[in-house]
This record gives sequence, C-alpha cells and structure tokens, in this order.
Amino acid sequence: MAKREIDRYIQLWLAGDEPAFKKILDFYYRRLLAASLKTISNREDAEELVMNALVKIWQHKHRLSEVQQFDDYLFGILRRETAALTRKQVLETENIDALSLNELGSADHPEFTIKEIQSLYQSALQKLTPKQKVIFLSIREHEMSRREIAEKNGMSIHTVNNHMNAALKVIRREMTEYPDALISILLASPFTLSFL
Repeated sequence: MAKREIDRYIQLWLAGDEPAFKKILDFYYRRLLAASLKTISNREDAEELVMNALVKIWQHKHRLSEVQQFDDYLFGILRRETAALTRKQVLETENIDALSLNELGSADHPEFTIKEIQSLYQSALQKLTPKQKVIFLSIREHEMSRREIAEKNGMSIHTVNNHMNAALKVIRREMTEYPDALISILLASPFTLSFL
C-alpha cells in the first residue's frame, strides 16, 4: 500500500470511518514490529510494545488532528513505550537473600546520594552551550518532539539532533563516575530529575 493511500485511510478514520483503522494497523504493524525488534530481543515484549503504541493512537485519536507527521508521532510513541519497558527492566530487583555471594558480585563505584547526582547533573547542564541546553531540556523535561523544537527555534531536525547528541556526550562525560544503568535512566527519562 502506498503512503498516499494510507494517508487517505488515516483521514477517513479521523473523520469517523472506524473500519479504516484496520488498514492503518495492517500498514504499520510490521514496520513497528521491525523497529521494536531492533531494541527488544524478546518477540513477545516487542509485539506488546507495538500493540501498546497502536492502542494509544486509538485512545488519543482526538489529538491526531494536531499531528503533522503521523509516522513520526506513531514511532515516537513506540520509542517512549520501549524506553518505559527498558527502565522497568533496569529497575526490577531481586531479593538479595536468595542470591549467593558470587551472584552478588562487587561494587566498583563509591556510594552516592541523590543530591550528589543532582549536583553533578546541574554542573553538566552548565557545561552545555545555550542551544544544547534548551534542546536537551525541551526533549527530556518538557517532552517536546524534535520536530516541535525545530519549528519553534527555526532550525532543521538534523541540527536539533546534532545539538542533542552533543549535549548527551557532555552529560555522559561529566557523569562517568556513576554506574551506566543510572546514567541511562537519567538520560532516558524525561521526568527523573523533576523530583530532585
């Protein structure tokens, strides 16, 4: 099915033609699953993420009239679903009483506090250029899409991506003394630092 044809089905669905949603599902399901399987190795988890993304599109149909690029919006939802699952998997814990000492391993990092992490994070933010900081905070704390940021600031999405990648490098470099999983959580989550 051609992209122009699926765009027509999207418009029909938004206008109230519910059966048109089946064509949208047929068109996007395999593409979403392929994208999901690039980051999630478990096929069942990947399929669940795809279904969650499609359900969210259905639930938030009323918002779609504001969406300029349906593909970007849909794949953005899938990315957020994937990040949420990844955070959940990282944060899952095991009862340490049931583990042997060998399974526990050793800690190669000093103990740290939330205040120390917040201080280091704020220090890293100060090392960003003004544009990098605006773009990083817009994406991570205000949950704006890269397209929205590009339009708001009169720049291309490519430029937004370059600033975001540069900002992430600075923040990772500044936070190297903390475990990789913690850095991933901090960098992946748009709301993690809002409570600090």
